[in-house]
Amino acid sequence: MKNLKIYFITFLILVAAVSTSAVFSEDTFQIADGLNATSNITQALDNATFENKIVMLVFDQDSCYYCDLFKNDVLSDENVQKELNEKYVVAVSDVNQDPQLAGQLRVVGTPTIVFLDSNASEIDRIDGYLPADEFLDVIKEI
Repeated sequence: MKNLKIYFITFLILVAAVSTSAVFSEDTFQIADGLNATSNITQALDNATFENKIVMLVFDQDSCYYCDLFKNDVLSDENVQKELNEKYVVAVSDVNQDPQLAGQLRVVGTPTIVFLDSNASEIDRIDGYLPADEFLDVIKEI
């Protein structure tokens, strides 16, 4: 009977490990040290459902000064990362590589941060750059 319990627990651990690896695929990358993101919006929505979190979709583009400032100063802030890791799944979309998604969500400039529930319904948004302390206040309220 004891061996059966050990086999069952081992089986559950194996299933959990396989499930976790499927949720975090190769589309995951570090947007800032200590903060993972994905470029796959479908994956982000699936993860949000699985983890009961909100999707924070960051629209940016190359050569965008405020996008780089947002990633380097705001998303690297320890307090911001703590809040994001607890409540959010972070996704990033380049407006030039996915203009259809940007158009659907009425993105007219970068950075634009759109907060979505797991059904892809918009909860809130931030148009433009906010310093880390202001950004933190906003994400704590969502």
